[in-house]
Amino acid sequence: MIGAGIIGSSVAMALAERGVRTAVLDIDLSGRLSSSEKNAGGVRATWWQPVNITLCCESIRYYETIRDQVGFRQKGYLWLYDEETWPKACEHLDLQRTLGHPIEALTPAEVRRRVPEIDRLEGLAGATFSPADGLINPNLLKQHYRVRATAGGATFLDRIYVNAATVDADEVRLHCSQAPAPLTDDDLVRLMTGDDADTAHAGAPFELRANAVAITTGAWSDKVLRIFGLKSYSDPIRRQICLVDNRVTNFAAYGMIVDTSGVYFHNEGAHILAGYSPPDTPPGRDFNYDGEPFFMDEIWPRMYARMSCCERMRHAGGWAGLYEVSPDRSAIVGRAAPRVYEAHSFSGRGVMQSYGAGQALAELIADGRYLKFDASALCRERFERNQPVLEELHI
Repeated sequence: MIGAGIIGSSVAMALAERGVRTAVLDIDLSGRLSSSEKNAGGVRATWWQPVNITLCCESIRYYETIRDQVGFRQKGYLWLYDEETWPKACEHLDLQRTLGHPIEALTPAEVRRRVPEIDRLEGLAGATFSPADGLINPNLLKQHYRVRATAGGATFLDRIYVNAATVDADEVRLHCSQAPAPLTDDDLVRLMTGDDADTAHAGAPFELRANAVAITTGAWSDKVLRIFGLKSYSDPIRRQICLVDNRVTNFAAYGMIVDTSGVYFHNEGAHILAGYSPPDTPPGRDFNYDGEPFFMDEIWPRMYARMSCCERMRHAGGWAGLYEVSPDRSAIVGRAAPRVYEAHSFSGRGVMQSYGAGQALAELIADGRYLKFDASALCRERFERNQPVLEELHI
């Protein structure tokens, strides 16, 4: 396994459960710049594509069994729609319910009664509420996967950089080196985006041999894919999240709320966590957080336009992380080449689908085919076949 974020750790656990001996390599096991650490913690099966709904439903069912270990709070998703998107949402309600995802349709008046803080209904045509969705602690979930994987015999190796790879008829050989000490954030970015290894070559080179390799490197997958001669379809896109101090309103009674404007927010301890994804954000590995100007320009106006109680909201902090966004905004999962597998480009859906996707890829590796968890629609060949899995319900 190359990549030990939440997806790699989940796949490692699933392989360990199937008795497959696994080594998981990462340049930074702490994941300081990984999408696993820098996200809003939302978990939902409220999607419009069957494979995305199914993998999320399977994941949610697992999270329910370990809720106390991973801080899973099923307070639901309230999703608000405008006149254009509401008919589309209604078209998918039967599909979602058929696939086992409970969901309600609400009128604007019902939204107001359910969440009195939403007192400005201009532009609101309807809403959905999905009670099984909720919020989770991604770091605790990743650690859960790692503990289970390690107990099953998996090994996690830190500060490992893969310089090259050779795929033969009967094995894969990874040509690696290990940094002698943890790298700085700047070093990590240079290392994972540049064309040469630079600091990673400090330390003795070594070789690992395996029957197969899986690429689970998230927003850093393009360079690893090139090592194996594989095309990268996706782009890393910056996503910024604000930590908001609101001394008037507390949203602790609610789960995630998504406004018609695209802003999404939920209570986080003594604060509100709010995010927004400007549609004109260019691709690139940009971890700079724009701070209070981003809050004042993008977050506050949208929240205040929907809820008058947000008038006195204050910026308290925030961060920037990455989505790895595919052309159709669905993950790429499956067999990429002989002895080479992949699970990346979740387009902001990694935490939500991590259990289901990990089980699916492990089935494909260990059993040679999908059994309970079918992710065949997410294969890379769909782009060449012009069979996209376009996920429109995307923030």
